[in-house]
Amino acid sequence: MLYCDAGGKVYAAIINRSIYELARDSASRMERSRRPYATLGLETSPGKYIPTAVEISAKEVWALEHILEHALKKGSIPDILKKYLKPIIKLDEASREVFISEHGKRRHRARTETTPRVLNRLPYYSERDMEISIPIYKAEHSYPLVVLKLLPPDGRTSDTTRSLLILDSDGDLAVIKTPLELIDKVAKGLKEPNRSGNKNTYLIISQCPEGLALNYLTVSQSQRKALDTITGYFEETGYGKRPISAAARSVLDRARDEVAFPSQ
Repeated sequence: MLYCDAGGKVYAAIINRSIYELARDSASRMERSRRPYATLGLETSPGKYIPTAVEISAKEVWALEHILEHALKKGSIPDILKKYLKPIIKLDEASREVFISEHGKRRHRARTETTPRVLNRLPYYSERDMEISIPIYKAEHSYPLVVLKLLPPDGRTSDTTRSLLILDSDGDLAVIKTPLELIDKVAKGLKEPNRSGNKNTYLIISQCPEGLALNYLTVSQSQRKALDTITGYFEETGYGKRPISAAARSVLDRARDEVAFPSQ
């Protein structure tokens, strides 16, 4: 995470999974409402912070865009831009107690919710068995993952692993290294009579209490072409193209639905 304090000093830090999820969920709520926002670290007790998104003005959006540009390129912020930071950081003071209370209630509800069933899946795999190459701007990828392609071996893969190109639920690309045993099960699953030769069938990797589960999703012709376009762009440039198309986004929506409400 790259961040700055009210004085304009720039810092970089590694954040844990729970903090990242809080920041992502808070930002997602603002994005759905189409409101401009900034993510702040809300101090709940000495040395402990919870990320929260606050609504900001168009002028403050402009200021933060330029602050980010200077922070990335030079690691410092010009004095003329520092004046915008304190007013933004103070936006969380009025709602601090309310936010802490709501956060506690959400955590309680999350502990009592039932994990949805996933039917017709291959065996579970532990997440530690799969090495994920994650972009520096993400703490982790959002499940479920849609497997786009089995990549050829390279100098970074061992004799016991192979690489998969995946699209996560946020629409971001990544390369994951998986054990050969998993690759063999994937290949056998795709050769089953109801999937053999069907180029419109994709593997989905999802999370569940036992570990990582594998199941399949059949897409339409237009959706397959959208995924092929993403794969082709990666093969040409080594990067993911943003934003992704509506057809590709619909595949991610269907993948989430399939995991949450598996077809009978």
